[in-house]
Amino acid sequence: MEEVIQDVSELLKFKHILEYFVAHQNYKQSGDSESAIGYQKYIKPYIDDGTFQHTGQGYKDGAIQRQISKWDNICSHHLCINVQPNFGNYTSKKSYLNWQGTGLNIFCEWKDNEVYALQIGYAYWWLNPTKYDIKYKQSITDLNLFDDDGNNSLLKLFFDNFVKEIKDYDQKQGEYYTKEQEYYKNQRRKDMMDIKMVYIDIIKSNYNLILTGAPGTGKTYLAKQIAAQMILGKEYDEKTALREEKEKMKEQYDFVQFHPSYDYTDFMEGLRPIDNNGNISFRREDGIFMKFCRKALDAYSKADNKEEAPKYVFVIDEINRGDISKIFGELFFSIDPGYRGERGKVKTQYSNLWKTEKYGDSDSFYIPQNVYIIGTMNDIDRSVESMDFAMRRRFAFKEVRAEDNMDMLKTNEELVLLFDKIEKRMTNLNLAILTIQGFSTAYQIGPAYYLKLKNYLTNDEPFNELWNNHLYGLLFEYLRGLPNAEEDLETLRRAYSLDDPYKIENGKVIKEPSQNA
Repeated sequence: MEEVIQDVSELLKFKHILEYFVAHQNYKQSGDSESAIGYQKYIKPYIDDGTFQHTGQGYKDGAIQRQISKWDNICSHHLCINVQPNFGNYTSKKSYLNWQGTGLNIFCEWKDNEVYALQIGYAYWWLNPTKYDIKYKQSITDLNLFDDDGNNSLLKLFFDNFVKEIKDYDQKQGEYYTKEQEYYKNQRRKDMMDIKMVYIDIIKSNYNLILTGAPGTGKTYLAKQIAAQMILGKEYDEKTALREEKEKMKEQYDFVQFHPSYDYTDFMEGLRPIDNNGNISFRREDGIFMKFCRKALDAYSKADNKEEAPKYVFVIDEINRGDISKIFGELFFSIDPGYRGERGKVKTQYSNLWKTEKYGDSDSFYIPQNVYIIGTMNDIDRSVESMDFAMRRRFAFKEVRAEDNMDMLKTNEELVLLFDKIEKRMTNLNLAILTIQGFSTAYQIGPAYYLKLKNYLTNDEPFNELWNNHLYGLLFEYLRGLPNAEEDLETLRRAYSLDDPYKIENGKVIKEPSQNA
Protein backbone atom coordinates (compact mmCIF):
# COMPACT_ATOMS: atom_id res chain seq x y z
CA MET A 1 0.00 0.00 0.00
CA GLU A 2 1.24 3.50 -0.81
CA GLU A 3 2.29 5.28 2.37
CA VAL A 4 0.20 8.25 3.49
CA ILE A 5 2.56 9.64 6.12
CA GLN A 6 4.32 12.86 5.12
CA ASP A 7 5.35 14.17 8.56
CA VAL A 8 7.22 11.97 11.06
CA SER A 9 5.91 14.15 13.92
CA GLU A 10 2.37 13.01 13.10
CA LEU A 11 3.47 9.39 13.52
CA LEU A 12 5.14 10.18 16.84
CA LYS A 13 2.02 11.90 18.16
CA PHE A 14 -0.01 8.89 17.07
CA LYS A 15 2.45 6.59 18.85
CA HIS A 16 2.16 8.60 22.08
CA ILE A 17 -1.65 8.40 21.98
CA LEU A 18 -1.57 4.64 21.43
CA GLU A 19 0.88 4.23 24.28
CA TYR A 20 -1.17 6.40 26.60
CA PHE A 21 -4.38 4.53 25.71
CA VAL A 22 -2.81 1.13 26.33
CA ALA A 23 -1.22 2.34 29.59
CA HIS A 24 -4.54 3.76 30.82
CA GLN A 25 -6.47 0.62 29.94
CA ASN A 26 -3.95 -1.73 31.55
CA TYR A 27 -3.77 0.47 34.65
CA LYS A 28 -7.55 0.42 35.16
CA GLN A 29 -8.05 -3.26 34.33
CA SER A 30 -5.23 -4.23 36.73
CA GLY A 31 -7.02 -2.48 39.59
CA ASP A 32 -4.83 0.64 39.42
CA SER A 33 -1.56 -1.26 39.64
CA GLU A 34 1.57 0.87 39.48
CA SER A 35 3.34 -1.99 37.72
CA ALA A 36 1.14 -1.62 34.62
CA ILE A 37 3.20 -0.95 31.50
CA GLY A 38 3.48 2.76 30.76
CA TYR A 39 2.36 3.78 34.26
CA GLN A 40 5.50 5.74 35.16
CA LYS A 41 5.58 7.72 31.91
CA TYR A 42 1.90 8.38 31.26
CA ILE A 43 -0.20 7.84 34.38
CA LYS A 44 1.92 8.76 37.40
CA PRO A 45 2.38 12.47 36.50
CA TYR A 46 -1.39 12.99 36.58
CA ILE A 47 -1.77 10.90 39.74
CA ASP A 48 0.92 12.99 41.47
CA ASP A 49 -0.67 16.35 40.66
CA GLY A 50 -4.18 15.11 41.44
CA THR A 51 -5.64 15.67 37.95
CA PHE A 52 -5.90 12.11 36.69
CA GLN A 53 -9.28 11.33 35.16
CA HIS A 54 -10.03 7.61 35.46
CA THR A 55 -12.95 7.58 33.00
CA GLY A 56 -14.64 9.96 30.60
CA GLN A 57 -15.70 10.72 27.07
CA GLY A 58 -13.21 12.85 25.20
CA TYR A 59 -15.46 13.30 22.18
CA LYS A 60 -17.87 15.15 24.48
CA ASP A 61 -15.03 17.38 25.72
CA GLY A 62 -14.66 15.37 28.91
CA ALA A 63 -11.73 16.31 31.14
CA ILE A 64 -10.04 13.00 30.30
CA GLN A 65 -9.15 14.48 26.89
CA ARG A 66 -6.62 16.79 28.55
CA GLN A 67 -4.45 13.77 29.25
CA ILE A 68 -3.74 13.34 25.51
CA SER A 69 -4.20 16.99 24.46
CA LYS A 70 -0.51 17.39 23.52
CA TRP A 71 -0.94 14.86 20.71
CA ASP A 72 -4.63 14.69 19.83
CA ASN A 73 -4.53 16.92 16.72
CA ILE A 74 -3.31 14.62 13.97
CA CYS A 75 -3.47 15.32 10.23
CA SER A 76 -5.87 18.22 10.90
CA HIS A 77 -8.28 15.86 12.67
CA HIS A 78 -9.10 15.34 16.32
CA LEU A 79 -8.47 12.00 18.03
CA CYS A 80 -10.45 11.50 21.26
CA ILE A 81 -10.07 9.08 24.15
CA ASN A 82 -13.12 7.42 25.67
CA VAL A 83 -12.82 5.17 28.73
CA GLN A 84 -15.98 3.61 30.13
CA PRO A 85 -16.05 0.46 32.30
CA ASN A 86 -18.67 -2.20 31.71
CA PHE A 87 -19.67 -3.17 35.27
CA GLY A 88 -16.11 -2.44 36.42
CA ASN A 89 -14.48 -4.25 33.50
CA TYR A 90 -12.45 -2.25 30.95
CA THR A 91 -12.08 -4.97 28.32
CA SER A 92 -15.27 -4.14 26.39
CA LYS A 93 -15.51 -1.93 23.32
CA LYS A 94 -16.95 0.86 25.47
CA SER A 95 -13.34 2.08 25.74
CA TYR A 96 -11.74 3.27 22.52
CA LEU A 97 -9.93 6.01 20.63
CA ASN A 98 -12.25 7.85 18.27
CA TRP A 99 -11.66 10.02 15.22
CA GLN A 100 -14.09 12.74 16.25
CA GLY A 101 -17.29 13.05 14.28
CA THR A 102 -17.09 9.55 12.80
CA GLY A 103 -17.55 5.95 13.85
CA LEU A 104 -13.88 5.15 13.12
CA ASN A 105 -12.24 3.85 16.28
CA ILE A 106 -9.24 2.06 17.71
CA PHE A 107 -10.16 -0.76 20.10
CA CYS A 108 -8.17 -2.99 22.41
CA GLU A 109 -7.92 -6.74 22.05
CA TRP A 110 -7.26 -8.39 25.39
CA LYS A 111 -5.35 -11.49 26.49
CA ASP A 112 -4.83 -12.52 30.12
CA ASN A 113 -6.22 -9.16 31.33
CA GLU A 114 -3.67 -7.13 29.37
CA VAL A 115 -3.97 -5.31 26.05
CA TYR A 116 -2.58 -7.76 23.50
CA ALA A 117 -3.32 -5.94 20.24
CA LEU A 118 -4.99 -2.82 18.80
CA GLN A 119 -7.78 -2.92 16.21
CA ILE A 120 -8.90 -0.33 13.68
CA GLY A 121 -12.57 -0.59 12.96
CA TYR A 122 -15.98 1.03 12.66
CA ALA A 123 -18.79 1.06 15.18
CA TYR A 124 -22.25 1.04 13.61
CA TRP A 125 -23.47 2.86 16.72
CA TRP A 126 -27.06 3.32 15.51
CA LEU A 127 -27.71 -0.43 15.38
CA ASN A 128 -28.99 -2.37 18.38
CA PRO A 129 -26.85 -4.19 19.31
CA THR A 130 -23.94 -2.13 17.97
CA LYS A 131 -22.21 -3.79 15.04
CA TYR A 132 -18.40 -3.65 14.78
CA ASP A 133 -16.43 -3.97 11.56
CA ILE A 134 -12.72 -4.52 12.28
CA LYS A 135 -10.50 -3.59 9.34
CA TYR A 136 -6.94 -3.99 10.67
CA LYS A 137 -5.21 -5.44 13.72
CA GLN A 138 -1.65 -5.32 15.03
CA SER A 139 -0.15 -6.72 18.22
CA ILE A 140 1.41 -4.40 20.81
CA THR A 141 4.71 -6.24 20.35
CA ASP A 142 4.76 -5.71 16.57
CA LEU A 143 3.92 -2.03 17.00
CA ASN A 144 6.97 -1.65 19.30
CA LEU A 145 5.03 0.55 21.69
CA PHE A 146 6.82 1.85 24.80
CA ASP A 147 10.26 1.83 23.16
CA ASP A 148 12.19 4.94 22.26
CA ASP A 149 12.27 4.31 18.53
CA GLY A 150 9.20 5.45 16.58
CA ASN A 151 10.69 4.38 13.28
CA ASN A 152 8.80 1.09 12.97
CA SER A 153 7.43 -0.10 9.65
CA LEU A 154 4.43 -1.91 11.17
CA LEU A 155 3.54 1.14 13.25
CA LYS A 156 3.71 3.25 10.08
CA LEU A 157 1.50 0.76 8.26
CA PHE A 158 -0.99 0.78 11.13
CA PHE A 159 -1.11 4.57 11.03
CA ASP A 160 -1.35 4.67 7.24
CA ASN A 161 -4.32 2.31 7.35
CA PHE A 162 -6.01 4.50 9.95
CA VAL A 163 -5.45 7.69 7.96
CA LYS A 164 -6.59 5.98 4.76
CA GLU A 165 -9.92 5.12 6.38
CA ILE A 166 -10.48 8.70 7.52
CA LYS A 167 -9.52 10.07 4.11
CA ASP A 168 -12.05 7.74 2.51
CA TYR A 169 -14.64 9.06 4.95
CA ASP A 170 -13.69 12.69 4.21
CA GLN A 171 -14.07 11.94 0.50
CA LYS A 172 -17.51 10.42 1.14
CA GLN A 173 -16.39 6.94 0.16
CA GLY A 174 -16.69 3.51 1.66
CA GLU A 175 -19.42 1.24 3.00
CA TYR A 176 -19.50 2.79 6.46
CA TYR A 177 -19.96 6.32 5.16
CA THR A 178 -22.80 5.20 2.88
CA LYS A 179 -24.58 3.31 5.68
CA GLU A 180 -24.16 6.17 8.13
CA GLN A 181 -25.63 8.71 5.69
CA GLU A 182 -28.55 6.38 5.01
CA TYR A 183 -29.20 6.24 8.75
CA TYR A 184 -29.07 10.04 9.10
CA LYS A 185 -31.47 10.49 6.20
CA ASN A 186 -33.89 7.90 7.53
CA GLN A 187 -33.67 9.34 11.03
CA ARG A 188 -34.26 12.84 9.70
CA ARG A 189 -37.32 11.59 7.81
CA LYS A 190 -38.62 9.93 10.97
CA ASP A 191 -37.93 12.97 13.15
CA MET A 192 -39.40 15.30 10.57
CA MET A 193 -42.44 13.06 10.25
CA ASP A 194 -43.00 13.10 14.01
CA ILE A 195 -42.63 16.90 14.07
CA LYS A 196 -44.79 17.44 11.00
CA MET A 197 -47.61 15.25 12.29
CA VAL A 198 -47.94 17.54 15.31
CA TYR A 199 -48.32 20.54 13.02
CA ILE A 200 -50.59 18.69 10.59
CA ASP A 201 -52.96 17.77 13.40
CA ILE A 202 -53.10 21.43 14.41
CA ILE A 203 -53.68 22.80 10.92
CA LYS A 204 -56.32 20.21 10.05
CA SER A 205 -58.28 21.30 13.10
CA ASN A 206 -57.77 25.05 12.61
CA TYR A 207 -57.19 25.53 8.84
CA ASN A 208 -54.76 28.36 9.66
CA LEU A 209 -51.37 27.97 11.37
CA ILE A 210 -48.52 30.37 12.05
CA LEU A 211 -45.02 29.02 12.77
CA THR A 212 -43.22 31.46 15.01
CA GLY A 213 -39.90 31.32 16.78
CA ALA A 214 -36.26 32.23 16.82
CA PRO A 215 -34.41 33.28 13.66
CA GLY A 216 -32.73 30.48 11.74
CA THR A 217 -34.96 27.66 12.99
CA GLY A 218 -36.04 26.57 9.51
CA LYS A 219 -39.65 27.77 9.73
CA THR A 220 -40.01 28.38 5.99
CA TYR A 221 -38.54 25.00 5.10
CA LEU A 222 -40.76 23.32 7.67
CA ALA A 223 -43.85 25.06 6.27
CA LYS A 224 -43.16 23.65 2.80
CA GLN A 225 -42.56 20.16 4.19
CA ILE A 226 -45.82 20.28 6.14
CA ALA A 227 -47.53 21.23 2.88
CA ALA A 228 -45.79 18.37 1.05
CA GLN A 229 -46.88 15.89 3.70
CA MET A 230 -50.49 17.03 3.34
CA ILE A 231 -50.38 16.99 -0.47
CA LEU A 232 -48.05 14.08 -1.29
CA GLY A 233 -48.00 12.16 1.97
CA LYS A 234 -44.18 12.35 2.03
CA GLU A 235 -41.19 14.65 2.31
CA TYR A 236 -40.51 16.75 -0.79
CA ASP A 237 -37.12 17.38 -2.40
CA GLU A 238 -37.16 19.36 -5.63
CA LYS A 239 -33.97 17.66 -6.83
CA THR A 240 -35.20 14.08 -6.49
CA ALA A 241 -38.97 14.47 -6.84
CA LEU A 242 -40.78 12.61 -9.61
CA ARG A 243 -42.41 14.63 -12.38
CA GLU A 244 -45.91 13.76 -11.09
CA GLU A 245 -44.92 14.98 -7.62
CA LYS A 246 -43.61 18.27 -8.99
CA GLU A 247 -46.80 18.79 -10.99
CA LYS A 248 -48.95 18.03 -7.96
CA MET A 249 -47.00 20.48 -5.80
CA LYS A 250 -47.22 23.13 -8.52
CA GLU A 251 -51.00 22.69 -8.63
CA GLN A 252 -51.77 22.41 -4.91
CA TYR A 253 -49.05 24.49 -3.24
CA ASP A 254 -48.19 28.16 -3.49
CA PHE A 255 -45.94 30.55 -1.65
CA VAL A 256 -45.74 34.31 -1.13
CA GLN A 257 -43.60 36.52 1.09
CA PHE A 258 -45.19 39.62 2.59
CA HIS A 259 -43.36 42.94 2.73
CA PRO A 260 -44.33 46.57 3.46
CA SER A 261 -45.21 47.31 -0.20
CA TYR A 262 -47.49 44.30 -0.57
CA ASP A 263 -51.24 45.08 -0.66
CA TYR A 264 -54.75 43.82 -1.43
CA THR A 265 -54.36 44.18 -5.20
CA ASP A 266 -51.36 41.81 -5.13
CA PHE A 267 -52.99 39.30 -2.84
CA MET A 268 -56.70 39.26 -3.73
CA GLU A 269 -57.58 41.27 -6.83
CA GLY A 270 -56.99 44.65 -8.41
CA LEU A 271 -56.86 46.73 -11.56
CA ARG A 272 -54.00 46.09 -13.93
CA PRO A 273 -53.01 48.27 -16.93
CA ILE A 274 -53.44 46.84 -20.42
CA ASP A 275 -51.80 48.21 -23.57
CA ASN A 276 -54.31 47.88 -26.41
CA ASN A 277 -52.51 49.20 -29.51
CA GLY A 278 -51.21 52.19 -27.60
CA ASN A 279 -54.42 52.77 -25.70
CA ILE A 280 -53.99 52.12 -22.01
CA SER A 281 -56.93 50.69 -20.15
CA PHE A 282 -57.40 48.82 -16.89
CA ARG A 283 -58.76 45.37 -16.23
CA ARG A 284 -59.64 43.57 -13.03
CA GLU A 285 -57.32 40.63 -12.45
CA ASP A 286 -57.09 38.00 -9.73
CA GLY A 287 -54.30 38.26 -7.18
CA ILE A 288 -52.20 35.25 -6.20
CA PHE A 289 -54.52 34.09 -3.41
CA MET A 290 -57.74 34.36 -5.43
CA LYS A 291 -56.14 32.42 -8.30
CA PHE A 292 -55.10 29.76 -5.81
CA CYS A 293 -58.56 29.56 -4.29
CA ARG A 294 -60.17 29.20 -7.73
CA LYS A 295 -58.03 26.11 -8.40
CA ALA A 296 -58.86 24.69 -4.99
CA LEU A 297 -62.58 25.33 -5.46
CA ASP A 298 -62.57 23.59 -8.84
CA ALA A 299 -60.89 20.50 -7.31
CA TYR A 300 -63.27 20.56 -4.34
CA SER A 301 -66.32 20.80 -6.60
CA LYS A 302 -65.21 17.81 -8.67
CA ALA A 303 -64.52 15.58 -5.65
CA ASP A 304 -67.18 12.94 -5.04
CA ASN A 305 -66.16 12.63 -1.41
CA LYS A 306 -65.61 16.16 -0.08
CA GLU A 307 -63.68 14.79 2.94
CA GLU A 308 -61.10 13.35 0.52
CA ALA A 309 -60.93 16.38 -1.78
CA PRO A 310 -57.34 17.35 -2.72
CA LYS A 311 -55.76 19.58 -0.09
CA TYR A 312 -54.39 22.95 -1.19
CA VAL A 313 -51.79 24.62 1.02
CA PHE A 314 -50.86 28.30 0.77
CA VAL A 315 -47.73 29.48 2.61
CA ILE A 316 -47.25 33.12 3.62
CA ASP A 317 -43.65 33.76 4.64
CA GLU A 318 -42.92 36.70 6.99
CA ILE A 319 -46.66 37.22 7.40
CA ASN A 320 -46.23 40.06 9.87
CA ARG A 321 -43.98 42.13 7.61
CA GLY A 322 -46.95 43.29 5.56
CA ASP A 323 -49.84 45.54 6.55
CA ILE A 324 -52.29 42.75 7.37
CA SER A 325 -55.43 44.91 7.29
CA LYS A 326 -54.49 46.39 3.92
CA ILE A 327 -53.65 43.00 2.41
CA PHE A 328 -56.56 40.92 3.69
CA GLY A 329 -59.35 43.47 3.69
CA GLU A 330 -62.73 41.74 3.95
CA LEU A 331 -60.96 38.35 4.17
CA PHE A 332 -60.74 38.88 7.92
CA PHE A 333 -64.20 37.33 7.93
CA SER A 334 -63.66 34.56 5.36
CA ILE A 335 -60.33 33.43 6.78
CA ASP A 336 -61.91 32.57 10.14
CA PRO A 337 -61.83 28.74 10.53
CA GLY A 338 -65.49 28.80 11.51
CA TYR A 339 -66.44 30.39 8.18
CA ARG A 340 -64.60 28.18 5.70
CA GLY A 341 -66.66 27.43 2.62
CA GLU A 342 -69.83 29.20 1.53
CA ARG A 343 -70.60 30.25 5.11
CA GLY A 344 -67.79 32.79 4.71
CA LYS A 345 -69.06 34.50 1.53
CA VAL A 346 -68.05 38.14 1.13
CA LYS A 347 -68.36 40.76 -1.59
CA THR A 348 -64.86 41.76 -2.58
CA GLN A 349 -63.82 45.34 -3.27
CA TYR A 350 -63.91 44.74 -7.01
CA SER A 351 -66.81 42.28 -7.22
CA ASN A 352 -68.89 44.85 -9.14
CA LEU A 353 -66.39 44.39 -12.00
CA TRP A 354 -66.82 40.64 -12.20
CA LYS A 355 -69.51 41.09 -14.88
CA THR A 356 -69.68 37.69 -16.60
CA GLU A 357 -67.08 36.17 -14.26
CA LYS A 358 -68.17 34.12 -11.32
CA TYR A 359 -66.40 32.47 -8.43
CA GLY A 360 -67.57 28.91 -8.93
CA ASP A 361 -71.34 29.27 -9.04
CA SER A 362 -71.32 32.35 -6.85
CA ASP A 363 -70.95 36.08 -7.32
CA SER A 364 -69.25 36.30 -3.90
CA PHE A 365 -65.85 35.11 -2.73
CA TYR A 366 -65.13 32.52 -0.04
CA ILE A 367 -62.21 30.30 0.92
CA PRO A 368 -62.86 26.65 -0.01
CA GLN A 369 -62.86 24.03 2.71
CA ASN A 370 -59.82 22.29 1.19
CA VAL A 371 -57.57 25.38 1.54
CA TYR A 372 -55.08 25.54 4.40
CA ILE A 373 -52.90 28.54 5.22
CA ILE A 374 -49.48 28.39 6.91
CA GLY A 375 -47.73 31.60 7.90
CA THR A 376 -44.24 32.12 9.31
CA MET A 377 -43.12 34.99 11.47
CA ASN A 378 -40.39 36.16 13.81
CA ASP A 379 -42.36 38.29 16.25
CA ILE A 380 -39.30 39.94 17.87
CA ASP A 381 -38.30 41.73 14.66
CA ARG A 382 -38.22 45.43 15.54
CA SER A 383 -38.67 46.49 11.92
CA VAL A 384 -42.27 45.21 11.73
CA GLU A 385 -45.47 45.79 13.60
CA SER A 386 -46.95 43.10 15.80
CA MET A 387 -49.88 41.22 14.31
CA ASP A 388 -53.19 42.59 15.63
CA PHE A 389 -55.35 40.49 17.91
CA ALA A 390 -58.15 40.11 15.35
CA MET A 391 -55.81 38.25 13.00
CA ARG A 392 -54.11 36.33 15.80
CA ARG A 393 -57.50 34.95 16.86
CA ARG A 394 -57.95 33.40 13.43
CA PHE A 395 -54.67 31.46 13.50
CA ALA A 396 -53.24 28.72 15.68
CA PHE A 397 -49.67 29.51 16.74
CA LYS A 398 -46.86 27.01 17.19
CA GLU A 399 -43.33 27.91 18.24
CA VAL A 400 -40.46 26.31 16.34
CA ARG A 401 -37.63 26.14 18.85
CA ALA A 402 -33.95 26.50 18.01
CA GLU A 403 -33.23 22.83 18.77
CA ASP A 404 -36.15 21.42 16.78
CA ASN A 405 -34.32 21.27 13.44
CA MET A 406 -30.78 20.27 14.44
CA ASP A 407 -30.80 17.47 11.87
CA MET A 408 -30.33 20.04 9.10
CA LEU A 409 -26.73 20.19 10.39
CA LYS A 410 -26.31 16.50 11.16
CA THR A 411 -27.29 15.50 7.62
CA ASN A 412 -25.24 18.21 5.91
CA GLU A 413 -22.29 16.43 4.31
CA GLU A 414 -19.99 19.45 4.62
CA LEU A 415 -20.65 20.00 8.33
CA VAL A 416 -21.19 16.50 9.68
CA LEU A 417 -17.68 16.35 11.18
CA LEU A 418 -18.31 19.63 13.02
CA PHE A 419 -21.76 18.68 14.29
CA ASP A 420 -20.73 18.03 17.91
CA LYS A 421 -18.84 21.32 18.12
CA ILE A 422 -21.70 23.25 16.50
CA GLU A 423 -24.28 21.69 18.80
CA LYS A 424 -22.20 22.51 21.88
CA ARG A 425 -21.66 26.16 20.89
CA MET A 426 -25.24 26.69 19.77
CA THR A 427 -26.72 25.14 22.92
CA ASN A 428 -24.40 27.11 25.21
CA LEU A 429 -25.07 30.41 23.43
CA ASN A 430 -28.83 29.85 23.52
CA LEU A 431 -28.73 29.10 27.24
CA ALA A 432 -26.75 32.29 27.83
CA ILE A 433 -29.34 34.26 25.83
CA LEU A 434 -31.98 33.16 28.35
CA THR A 435 -29.96 34.85 31.13
CA ILE A 436 -30.35 38.28 29.50
CA GLN A 437 -33.15 40.20 31.20
CA GLY A 438 -36.28 40.27 29.04
CA PHE A 439 -35.02 37.64 26.57
CA SER A 440 -36.87 34.39 25.89
CA THR A 441 -36.54 31.41 23.56
CA ALA A 442 -37.78 33.72 20.76
CA TYR A 443 -34.32 35.38 20.87
CA GLN A 444 -32.34 32.18 20.54
CA ILE A 445 -30.47 31.42 17.31
CA GLY A 446 -31.41 28.40 15.23
CA PRO A 447 -29.26 25.94 13.27
CA ALA A 448 -29.81 27.60 9.87
CA TYR A 449 -27.35 30.30 10.93
CA TYR A 450 -24.69 27.64 11.49
CA LEU A 451 -25.10 26.37 7.94
CA LYS A 452 -23.13 29.49 6.99
CA LEU A 453 -20.04 27.76 8.41
CA LYS A 454 -19.80 26.08 5.00
CA ASN A 455 -18.54 29.43 3.66
CA TYR A 456 -15.58 29.45 6.04
CA LEU A 457 -14.34 25.85 6.17
CA THR A 458 -11.11 26.81 4.42
CA ASN A 459 -10.39 29.47 7.08
CA ASP A 460 -8.25 28.72 10.12
CA GLU A 461 -11.04 29.76 12.52
CA PRO A 462 -14.43 29.16 10.85
CA PHE A 463 -16.34 29.65 14.13
CA ASN A 464 -14.74 33.07 14.61
CA GLU A 465 -15.75 34.03 11.08
CA LEU A 466 -19.33 32.98 11.77
CA TRP A 467 -19.39 35.11 14.89
CA ASN A 468 -17.81 38.18 13.31
CA ASN A 469 -19.81 38.10 10.06
CA HIS A 470 -23.22 36.82 11.16
CA LEU A 471 -23.95 36.25 14.83
CA TYR A 472 -22.39 39.42 16.22
CA GLY A 473 -24.56 41.71 14.09
CA LEU A 474 -27.77 39.90 15.01
CA LEU A 475 -27.01 39.89 18.74
CA PHE A 476 -25.92 43.54 18.58
CA GLU A 477 -29.36 44.42 17.20
CA TYR A 478 -31.03 42.38 19.93
CA LEU A 479 -29.19 44.36 22.60
CA ARG A 480 -29.12 47.79 20.99
CA GLY A 481 -30.53 50.40 23.35
CA LEU A 482 -30.50 48.16 26.41
CA PRO A 483 -28.64 49.48 29.48
CA ASN A 484 -26.03 46.70 29.70
CA ALA A 485 -25.70 46.02 25.97
CA GLU A 486 -21.89 45.98 25.80
CA GLU A 487 -21.53 43.77 28.88
CA ASP A 488 -24.28 41.39 27.72
CA LEU A 489 -22.74 41.09 24.25
CA GLU A 490 -19.44 40.04 25.82
CA THR A 491 -21.34 37.50 27.95
CA LEU A 492 -22.84 36.00 24.80
CA ARG A 493 -19.47 35.97 23.01
CA ARG A 494 -17.88 34.07 25.88
CA ALA A 495 -20.77 31.60 25.87
CA TYR A 496 -20.41 31.05 22.11
CA SER A 497 -16.64 30.54 22.52
CA LEU A 498 -17.34 28.05 25.37
CA ASP A 499 -15.25 30.15 27.76
CA ASP A 500 -18.25 30.21 30.11
CA PRO A 501 -20.33 27.00 30.10
CA TYR A 502 -24.03 27.12 31.04
CA LYS A 503 -26.48 24.47 32.18
CA ILE A 504 -30.07 24.13 33.36
CA GLU A 505 -30.47 23.29 37.01
CA ASN A 506 -33.85 23.09 38.76
CA GLY A 507 -35.47 24.79 35.79
CA LYS A 508 -33.07 27.75 35.82
CA VAL A 509 -30.10 28.57 33.59
CA ILE A 510 -26.90 28.94 35.58
CA LYS A 511 -23.28 29.52 34.63
CA GLU A 512 -20.93 26.69 35.51
CA PRO A 513 -17.36 27.24 36.73
CA SER A 514 -15.15 27.71 33.67
CA GLN A 515 -13.42 24.53 32.49
CA ASN A 516 -10.39 26.68 31.72
CA ALA A 517 -10.20 27.94 35.28
